[in-house]
Amino acid sequence: MGSLPRNPQPVCRSDAIPEGTGRLVRVSGREVAVFNDGGRFFAVLDRCPHAGASLARGWVEEGAVVCPLHRWRFRLEDGRCESQGGEDIPAFSSEERGGWVWVWVEEPPGGRGPRAK
Repeated sequence: MGSLPRNPQPVCRSDAIPEGTGRLVRVSGREVAVFNDGGRFFAVLDRCPHAGASLARGWVEEGAVVCPLHRWRFRLEDGRCESQGGEDIPAFSSEERGGWVWVWVEEPPGGRGPRAK
């Protein structure tokens, strides 16, 4: 997994994300989509690089999030795009402990990143 940022962030209760779904959270100034796939939790950058749709509104199929706009697929484990000619997305380390989902995200260079709309 490589070296992790020093401070993981608790982002939501694990029971707040039903199986096969995602939830949008903000971590270190970034919008992150967190998914529950069979009781394992995964975190990826929330925006699809194809058309900018929120991946948190997508669903999980066979270990990948499916973008709700044009059905591009991204592996939850590493963010690799499974759609032909697609662009990968950042994936972040995450885990469930004590009933909470924790995510490790480095702060973007130069500050807090984009603000919520």
